[in-house]
Amino acid sequence: MAEPTPDDPGLARQLAGALHDLRQPLDALAIYADLLTSDPAQAAELAPRMARAVALAQGLARSLQDFAALEAPSAAQVSPPLPVSVLLADLSVVYEPLARHKGLRWRVRGLDAVLHTDAALLHRLLGNLLANAIGYTARGGVLLAVRQRRTGLVFEVWDTGAGMAPQDQQRVFEPFVRLGAGGEGAGLGLAVVRALAERLGCTVALRSRPGRGSVFRVTLRVQDPSRPFMRA
Repeated sequence: MAEPTPDDPGLARQLAGALHDLRQPLDALAIYADLLTSDPAQAAELAPRMARAVALAQGLARSLQDFAALEAPSAAQVSPPLPVSVLLADLSVVYEPLARHKGLRWRVRGLDAVLHTDAALLHRLLGNLLANAIGYTARGGVLLAVRQRRTGLVFEVWDTGAGMAPQDQQRVFEPFVRLGAGGEGAGLGLAVVRALAERLGCTVALRSRPGRGSVFRVTLRVQDPSRPFMRA
């Protein structure tokens, strides 16, 4: 399927839909603020709702910002050597609280290795996969794992969500596609993942079964055979 262009009326409709989604939590936040102004005694009840509305708006805004930024061509930059353990710890700081807040189990399986890649882009890519997994999982848990293969490292994000039918498993990487009512956001997270993977020169594979959850595998191949992933 051809990528939408800025002049594509279909893209304009999709952007309008995304902006409509962004307005919803902002409108809700405005209502809660009015209620709080008129009756400060409702603070304990309204504060969690306001925090939730802010989080939703921030997530939507980040997705739109990431998608817009990726429209400008640029190459990945090799960062200083990054231990895998540091990358996994940084991701856990952000996404473990989100998973536990939903009552989900959070598990991480790492290894001792050092990465030579654009750490910021890889962090964003895996972060989008984790946010997607948490957003579409109501019960069970999320697993972030990494395995070493001869040609590189394989990062895996597992969830116990609703899963996807075979005909939907390629479509979810297209911009503004959301499946079902379980997820939240603009439907840009996996489109951003695909664009980031292209910049990093890695591949993303999906395996999913309806009712059984999904696993996304990101294979980061060795760019320079003389400098493979090193044991820490």
